[in-house]
Amino acid sequence: MATKVKDLPHNTEAEKAVLGAMLRNKLVLSDALGALEVNDFFEENENHRAIFNAMFRLNQRNLPVDAQTVTDELINAKELEVSGGPEYLLELADSVITFSNIKSYIDIVKDHSILRSFIVTMNDIEDKYHNKDIANISDFLRESERKLTAITDKRRIAEFKKAKEVTDALAVEFENLKATTSDDTVTGVPTGFPKMNMLTHGFHENEFIVIAARPGVGKTALSLNLALTAAQHGFPVAYFSLEMPASMLFKRLVSGDANVPFDDLITGYGLNQNVRLKLQQSCARLATTKIYVDDTSGIKLLDLVAKAKKLANKEALGMIIVDYIGLVHAQSGNKNENRQLEIQTISQTLKNLAMELHIPVIGVAQLNRNVESRPGGEPMLSDLRESGSLEQDADVVMMIHEHKLTDESSGKPNIFEKQDKAVNEAQQQIIKKEGGQDTKLVTVAIVKNRSGRTGNVELLFRKNYCKFDSPSRELDEQITALEKERINYFKEN
Repeated sequence: MATKVKDLPHNTEAEKAVLGAMLRNKLVLSDALGALEVNDFFEENENHRAIFNAMFRLNQRNLPVDAQTVTDELINAKELEVSGGPEYLLELADSVITFSNIKSYIDIVKDHSILRSFIVTMNDIEDKYHNKDIANISDFLRESERKLTAITDKRRIAEFKKAKEVTDALAVEFENLKATTSDDTVTGVPTGFPKMNMLTHGFHENEFIVIAARPGVGKTALSLNLALTAAQHGFPVAYFSLEMPASMLFKRLVSGDANVPFDDLITGYGLNQNVRLKLQQSCARLATTKIYVDDTSGIKLLDLVAKAKKLANKEALGMIIVDYIGLVHAQSGNKNENRQLEIQTISQTLKNLAMELHIPVIGVAQLNRNVESRPGGEPMLSDLRESGSLEQDADVVMMIHEHKLTDESSGKPNIFEKQDKAVNEAQQQIIKKEGGQDTKLVTVAIVKNRSGRTGNVELLFRKNYCKFDSPSRELDEQITALEKERINYFKEN
């Protein structure tokens, strides 16, 4: 049963206090016009709506706002009678004793407006249910949640922060900051890789991080490594997997943790009693981590956000990972909408989610094919598939790639190609010696970093164990020496 308009929540006295203060104080006028809209005043208080509208119009024209100018504006708009006339305006102005509590009255007016909208929307939802006006329950629930979220979001009115407020908070932060001389100090969620920590200092609250690569290079493996490291350090992780089920994700984690080839877990090859024990022990270790997996295929953006917020209310989330962005559906309602605009919506929503929950959100993305035709295969920000919005919204962009030999069609002299090939073969020999036969050297290029440095992080991708490792210092020195050999050879020739 719908609530009658007159029974909806409102506070007439608070509305009167706000309007009276607006007539007498320019600062209050600016605050109120910035925080309130005409519909925030109760529908049956037509006089208050008319007066607020008149003050709004005067302010838009840069005219003074007082009892006389508002009276003239109401006369011109033929709303003087409905407003209560000059007598009511003077009553409003005279009723104000102090301006110190006006902020509270503005909040009261806003809160009652939001509560009214909430109740009206709930009534509309109930009416649709009783009238059997629901074609699809899932769509109905998503749309209902969207409407209710839009209403409650209006309550989040941000204020300017004074310099003293910010610096006082920083002083406390600096007081508690541990003195260190180490470059790899982590101030956020640790990555598990010293060189990556050195550049990023970990992933921080409010950050939207994009990890991008071509298919098969290790996007999912790296995101899983990051999830496991975070969870092992006490940061609960929500992992949205749109490509593979939760069981397959954890098989990958078990493979790396137990150091058992992933192929063996799939086929059962060589799983003797000792290996099975290692797998059981790994499962027991992983069971203690707080990794929450949602493997809904083709998840809708609103569902993803709702699930993340619901989990955050139950668990102090430390990080969210979405694998991958290209499979999320924004569901704007327009089937013909450009995919780039849809990706833009997804990107901005994930950034907003990071800001709202105050945690890092990682989105896995795909690079376009341009990177494959580029000498060396090094990616650029422009290679992010489908949208430049990812580049704009992301605080950190990390791109995974393998060094590729230039082919003969490039016109490069054979003598250089032979040297290139010889150096790469030497690299692969020392890499396989440390990491195993199925190990590749990959570069994680941090090409954008709002809060830190950019640069390259060399990692070993042990593909059959679904894990990344940092090269040992010895291996790192050997690889560097071979690169110098390559460079010097080209210079001399």
